[in-house]
Amino acid sequence: MFDFFGIKKKTRKIKIQVTDDEPNIVQTLKDRLEMNDFDVVVAHNGSDGLKIAEQERPDVILLDVIMPVMNGLEMLEMLRKQPWGQEPSVIMLTARSQTQDIARANACGIDDYIIKPFDLSELLEKIESILEQRKVLTKVGE
Repeated sequence: MFDFFGIKKKTRKIKIQVTDDEPNIVQTLKDRLEMNDFDVVVAHNGSDGLKIAEQERPDVILLDVIMPVMNGLEMLEMLRKQPWGQEPSVIMLTARSQTQDIARANACGIDDYIIKPFDLSELLEKIESILEQRKVLTKVGE
């Protein structure tokens, strides 16, 4: 309909927040996600991650557990307590494979838990799947 009048509907890029303290992982994820046409914001600890999530309102947060200042599980718990904190999908992306860490993350409503080292193609598939599910749920609720 908009094309009829010569006006194209603006679409925004999906925004993904990478919250991890490992520079190589952050850069690899940032590069690969941007190659796949995602808008990427970065935080290097949980405290900054929470602030950036509030400012940027990402669609998906990739979140490490072991970080300085505030770890990823603490950030996740604080995120979910915010009025807007249920909005972003969260994928834990961490070397922590202990049952109690996974259970704690699940209790906070994560969408997936991926243990490092991880396959980038598989991560991208999981992100796409989560985004597709959200789109379907949005359409049903409208």
